[in-house]
Amino acid sequence: MTSSQPIRIGVLGTHSTGKTTLLKRIEMELRGHGLTVARTGRLGKRAAEAGLPKMQNHTAESTEWIIAQGAADEIAALTLGAEVVLIDRASYDALAYWHAALEFRGETAPRLERERLLALAATQLPKYNLLFATVLDEEVDVDTSHDYDRDCCRVG
Repeated sequence: MTSSQPIRIGVLGTHSTGKTTLLKRIEMELRGHGLTVARTGRLGKRAAEAGLPKMQNHTAESTEWIIAQGAADEIAALTLGAEVVLIDRASYDALAYWHAALEFRGETAPRLERERLLALAATQLPKYNLLFATVLDEEVDVDTSHDYDRDCCRVG
């Protein structure tokens, strides 16, 4: 079961909505069918390690970095021969977190900045063969073992 074009499956959603678990299950299933699979992710953690703000402090710059780094990670996975790339936090995810952070802070982004970042995220959309959006179940406790700010960024 190989394809001449790589398959890209993206997922987006807030913390504790099962994104990583879903992608792990998809990865195991695809590997079981003999496909070479790569999974991207940990963009928020890597942004913080690069000194960029996140969660309630998410900025246009951190949003741009996450979108661009996610695209670079996908390209790197394909260069290494992946037939399927599983994208943990597709490009629109960064926009959702940015909008949630702005709302949390009571701020409004300048129109040109919003349009520029939307256009940047939109450039990635045609590459996805499948895109999942997870939904937050308010009845389920949030996994606090991750860097989580309970007061901000519930974008599910």
